[in-house]
Amino acid sequence: MSQAVLQKRRIAWGRVSLIAILCVSLLGNAVVIGAVLRAHQLRVAVLGDMDMRTASYPPDIRKALRKDIMAHSDTLGPALQAAMAARAEVIATSTTEPFDRAATEAAMAAFRVKLDAVLDLTQGVVLGVMEERASEG
Repeated sequence: MSQAVLQKRRIAWGRVSLIAILCVSLLGNAVVIGAVLRAHQLRVAVLGDMDMRTASYPPDIRKALRKDIMAHSDTLGPALQAAMAARAEVIATSTTEPFDRAATEAAMAAFRVKLDAVLDLTQGVVLGVMEERASEG
């Protein structure tokens, strides 16, 4: 009778692994939910509580914009690359020791000039698409 009472318990590895997988899944879900909520908080802090769908063009206009932007990639591409190079120069200048405020301000001004050139080109594409759309309808 004592042998029946003292039987060894087997570890159910299948059940243990299922519980571990459930725990990892719940942790992953919590991390994703936290990241989404944090991204929403940051968006609201930066942009306000505006609905982003109202701040974008309808799908047909977005499609035309993508097509025209790709058609102007020969001018937009180099301008964007120049702006990114100017941004890299801002970072390099601002992180050198000792810090040189005047050089950093000059690098930032050069970056703004390059970024304004990209915006001017992009806005020209947008205006072209909008004029074309207006003439169609």
